[in-house]
Parts: sequence; C-alpha cells; structure tokens
Amino acid sequence: MALKPVSVTQLNEYISRVIGTDPLLMNIGVNGEISGVRLDRNGNAYFALVDEQSSIDCIVWHDNPDVDPDALKDGLEVVIRGYVNVYKKRGTISLTVRSCELIGTGGLAQAFEEMKQKLNAEGLFDQEHKKTLPAFPRKIAVVTASTGAAVQDIIKTTKSRNSVVSLYIYPTPVQGDGAARQIAYNIDLINRTRDDIDIIIVGRGGGSAEDLWPFNEEVVARAIYASRIPVISAVGHEIDYSISDLVADVRAATPTAAAQIAVPDTSDLAQEIEDLRNLMMRELKNNAAFDRIKADNIRESMKSALASRMTGYRNEIESMKVLLESNDPGLIMKRGYSIVRDADGKVIRSSDEVDVGQELEVDLSDGKLGVKAISADRKSGRN
Repeated sequence: MALKPVSVTQLNEYISRVIGTDPLLMNIGVNGEISGVRLDRNGNAYFALVDEQSSIDCIVWHDNPDVDPDALKDGLEVVIRGYVNVYKKRGTISLTVRSCELIGTGGLAQAFEEMKQKLNAEGLFDQEHKKTLPAFPRKIAVVTASTGAAVQDIIKTTKSRNSVVSLYIYPTPVQGDGAARQIAYNIDLINRTRDDIDIIIVGRGGGSAEDLWPFNEEVVARAIYASRIPVISAVGHEIDYSISDLVADVRAATPTAAAQIAVPDTSDLAQEIEDLRNLMMRELKNNAAFDRIKADNIRESMKSALASRMTGYRNEIESMKVLLESNDPGLIMKRGYSIVRDADGKVIRSSDEVDVGQELEVDLSDGKLGVKAISADRKSGRN
C-alpha cells in the first residue's frame, strides 16, 4: 500500500532531520579542491569543494574564528571538517565548515600553472602580439552560450550604449567535455568566413574552476592567438583569471565589461562632440576678439606713427621756411643791400669785373637804378 503523499516542505524537513541526527554527517572530514570562492557583504565565504567527478557547496560563516576567508583560494587542496545541512527552502545540501586544513596545491591549479608556463615560454602572452581594438566597430561576434546571463548582459549593454553596432552570436557550449574544442572551432570559423567582423568577444559568466576550465585549455589559447581579428576575453567574474585572458588582445573582468570596452557609448560621443563644438566656438570668439584687439593696436600704432611722421614733416617744413626766409634776397635787400648787374644781367661780385664808365644796373628792394661806374677800387690798386 502506497504511503500518503507529503508536501515538498514536509519532505525537506524530514531529510533535514535525518541528516541532522546522523553522527557521521554532523562531524565529517572531506578531502577536495577549493573552487569558485566568493565573499558576500556580511563576510560569509562560499565555495565548492570538488574532486575529479563531484562537488559539494560549502559555507564559512563570518563569525567562525578558525577559518580565515581570505586564505581560501581556488585550486588549494584541503581537508574540510564540518557538518552537512539542508537548505529546506530549496532542498539543497551543503557543508558548513568548522575548520580547513591545507594539504597542497590542487590538480587544477597545478595544471593551470603548467599551461601558463608553457604558453608564456612560447611567447603567446607577449604584449607585442596584442592587437588594438578598433575605436568604432560596426560588427562584433560573440562566442558564448546562447542562453544564460553572459550573452544577455552583452546584448543589453551593447544596445544601451550604441544602436549602430551589430552583434552576431555564435552559440557555443562553455563548460563540459568538448566545450574547448567548440570554442576554438568558432573562433577559427569567424576568422575564415567573416571579413566584416571587427571584434570577437569570447567568454561566459561566473562558475567554479571546473566550469571555467575550457578557457584554460591549450586549443582555445592557440585559436585566440591565431585570430587575425582582435579578441576580448571575458571569463567569469572580476577575480577569475584564465589562460584565454592572458593570450587575448584585451581582458575584460566580466561579459558586461567586455561590451563596455568594445562598444563606444554614442551618448558619450555626442557629448564629446558637443564639448568640442563649444570649445571651437570659444576659440573662434577668443581669436576674433584677439584679432580685433590686434587690429585696434595696429591701427593705433599706425595713427601714432603717422602723427609722429607728420609732426616731423611740419618741423622740417618750418625749418626750411625759416631757412628760406633768412636767405630771401628781397629781405636782405630791405636791410640796405643791393644787387649790381652788367648790361647782360650778369651779377657783379667783384670790382675787378667793372670798368670805369661801364653802365650798370642796381637792383634795390623797391626798384632798379641805372648807374655808370666813375671809378673802381681794386685790391691791386685804385683806378
């Protein structure tokens, strides 16, 4: 006879009581590798304890004096001691940590370091191989899962920033067996078939070290390195670093950050253009004002120079007038001087030029006189 059905809440409460009364589960030690450490704002630490085939969620409460949350790092192999409990609202099982004993570096962390050293020695991380992102891309290819937060964040961020850019989603598994090969295949496919793509974004949202592992595989790293199109790697959260981050042309902390890096914000561009326009107008106004001031200064300088030159001319004319007046024969003759000429009008300058009885003409200030020389006094003698 079948038992009477129970509610989901009743089932979860029963499981919780069973687990809570099992002495083994209330004080158990578990060996595994830490993966996906994160801290909440209250100081509680969350991570997964994993081995080759399974994982279990773990939590360290902030008031646990025996565990330092900052010492919990992905890839560490540890022995966790604590108790198993059930989150009755969701029916999920987790391990509450009482103590954490470090054994060494886990297998994934060691594999990561070995791959990192190998590819670095070959020059795949060298800065000289990094390509520059285009300032104004028109078409961007996205290699990621077709569902999930990552692709939605990229689409939403791109649309909010720029209506000109087109996105081309290449649905790709991003975790599990075969994911790395498919990621590499799509990167290569875009390079072979799309000459119009400006940027490739490769990545996924957060997850455990196992979930992110395809982006640490050699086939993905070499596909990114061989890409003629600039590649942005956006894997996990800000604290997560992958091999693809190191080999890519640009590393973004998150998928949202990748879209922000790749796509210029048209509102920012519009504001920048407006600022430049205002700056140009100010410069034009300043230059025009400067030119007016310069023209006024030149005009005043010319007026001053012209006035100075005219004054010099007037002084020179006045001096010449005085000189001319002082040498005017008429004025000289008014002072009692006269001019003596012979019959041909030649001015007589010396008594040696006159013969006794010679008729002469004398110019006076008020007229002329005709005279005849009756004698001539000479230096050599008298006639």
